[in-house]
Amino acid sequence: MHGNVPDDIDYINDTPTVQEYKKLKRVMKIMTKFYEGGSATKLQQAEFFEAELKKVTDDEDMIKAQLESLAKFPLHPKRREYEIELNEEREKLVGMKTKFAAKSKEYRDLYVWSNGIVDVTKWLEAGLDDYCVNHLKMDLKITVVPPEQLTREQYTYYKSGLDEITYNLQESQDFFSASLDGRLRQYHNIEKDLIEAQIEVMSKFNTELPRQQHVISELEADLDYVKKNMVEDPAAINKRKKMLEMHSDFFKVLRWYKDKMKVLGDEYGIVETDTRTEEEKLKTAMSTQVEFMANLTPENTPELEELKKMNLH
Repeated sequence: MHGNVPDDIDYINDTPTVQEYKKLKRVMKIMTKFYEGGSATKLQQAEFFEAELKKVTDDEDMIKAQLESLAKFPLHPKRREYEIELNEEREKLVGMKTKFAAKSKEYRDLYVWSNGIVDVTKWLEAGLDDYCVNHLKMDLKITVVPPEQLTREQYTYYKSGLDEITYNLQESQDFFSASLDGRLRQYHNIEKDLIEAQIEVMSKFNTELPRQQHVISELEADLDYVKKNMVEDPAAINKRKKMLEMHSDFFKVLRWYKDKMKVLGDEYGIVETDTRTEEEKLKTAMSTQVEFMANLTPENTPELEELKKMNLH
């Protein structure tokens, strides 16, 4: 008997009550939407860079066609001028093409990865219904067709996805924590100083030089972007707090699921072959930004005390 439990995800048991089941479902739906939203964003980013790559490729094709058209005029001195200009332009396009190709692949791969994570969260949600209705015989007023037992390969796939979600959420949680305890502000301040140092140096060169003009323009755009990120309004702070609370709920649900998966893994006699520690696994999933902020010292912000009370995991 569980009795009445507070409406808090901490109170989930191995054999949940209907009330606890509803909490699990609520958190799983939020988690799925969270990753579906991230997947949609990654697709937009992939398509943006793919479109940019196509533009550069089209420009490259135009230059190639122009150069080929010049072959008909082997002796005209103007041909050499055009060839020099076109080859210089093509050389610049090569760098842009390499950049956009890399970005396109990066975000397309992230999109594919994200879809896999969405697949795992949906499987977890569906598995909850099966577990509660068919195994615990809970009266949830729904009928669930029992799925076939996972094969060893399927177990490995979903177990891997569950681990990836855990590490990804930990990295995300660390970022939001840093955004509230002052470390993100410190990060942006260092970045601002880094950009301003370059602007100061570049400003000493002749302002008529094309590269000086281009670099200054790019750096000023970067500086403007950083300054916008440094603005902290109450609405943004509250949103970060809610995100952290949501992450905390996610972790509690994930731990519950990981315990269930461990039981199945034991039944199959599957031995964990990855000998890395949890810290080492997390570090591989951590962005360079979050890794850098881990070395900064939290400030005594009003939010810091609230973070301590959240008991984040």
